[in-house]
Amino acid sequence: MQRVLPLAGLCLAVFLAMIGMGMAGVALPLKYIELSGGMRSAGWLSSFFAISYMACQYPAGRMADTFGYRRVLACGFLLMAAAAWVFSEADTTMALYAGRFLQGAGEAPVWASAPALLGSLYPDNRGRAMGFYNAAFHLGLMLGPIAGALQAAHIAGSPFAAFAWLCLAAVVLVLVTVRTAASPRLESGKTHDTPAAVRSLWPLACCLPLSGAVYGLITSSIPVYLTAALGFSQSRLGMFLFCLFSGIAAAQCLAGRLSDRYGRRPFMVGGLLGIAAGLVGLLSGSQPLLPASTILLGLSMGAFAVSSMALVNETVAEGRQATVSGYYYLVWGSGYFAGPLLANSVGLEAGSLVLAAGLLAAAALLLHPSAKLGTVRQRL
Repeated sequence: MQRVLPLAGLCLAVFLAMIGMGMAGVALPLKYIELSGGMRSAGWLSSFFAISYMACQYPAGRMADTFGYRRVLACGFLLMAAAAWVFSEADTTMALYAGRFLQGAGEAPVWASAPALLGSLYPDNRGRAMGFYNAAFHLGLMLGPIAGALQAAHIAGSPFAAFAWLCLAAVVLVLVTVRTAASPRLESGKTHDTPAAVRSLWPLACCLPLSGAVYGLITSSIPVYLTAALGFSQSRLGMFLFCLFSGIAAAQCLAGRLSDRYGRRPFMVGGLLGIAAGLVGLLSGSQPLLPASTILLGLSMGAFAVSSMALVNETVAEGRQATVSGYYYLVWGSGYFAGPLLANSVGLEAGSLVLAAGLLAAAALLLHPSAKLGTVRQRL
């Protein structure tokens, strides 16, 4: 029971917080329009989030390695609750921007430090543990809009208040279920990074911005494209996102466990190839290809994410895993931020073809004999 408790607590915490975020995500654009009178400058809602999210990745990881995962994760959920309160009380667009900035800072450790902690607690099943956590994350995101619609129809109250309370519940869960006060330290007899281990991660670092760029597209430009170019209704667009996030969640569980047994590389390479094929199929304009492309894209994104995160976690030393996880999401976040901007500057279809070519090149790089991924750590 004690062994399962941290995994169950973290999964439930992130599941509740992401349900709240999904509820707030539906209400936030409506409040922005109410305060601003239009959608002009709405892009700053994403920009303020991305700036703080990327800026806080390294500090959050460093603090988790120094002061302990438990405190940093609790502070992350607490910042998300504070952001929800700001959204609820905002009477200007600048206040909404400030709330998004707080939210980005709070989500940094939720994305990076929790998987690092699980990798440390479950070294023999790190892919499986990370897969469960990331699946709970995306299931919450998937169910959040549904919960928001049900609340609006049947329960009085603000979705932002619900977001805040759910994040506070996540804080309590972390404090109660995660008993490790500090992350492991580098001591005599513990593992340490070798230069070969650090160098072995550079091919993966080339892949992460591409993965982040695709995630950025599916949460921004692609829904707009499906609505404007293919005539998707709100319900059909919701079904698209439901299928996509379901695929991501299912692949996180399955690929995490299988990569523990068969190695990380096949699932990273297969994930990159599947992402490229799914992206091209999705933007081909062919209605018959859309369902298969959506499912393929979701499964492939989930497989690459969990296998690559597990690889990083098992390669670096105990006591540095949260810091390096922060670097992982910093590099990934650079693609999430810049990818949609670059793709849209040349046209979504053309930009996506360039991105797909980059994904194929990245898969070839991981298959190259010189890419010695996951060099085993040595003992002092």
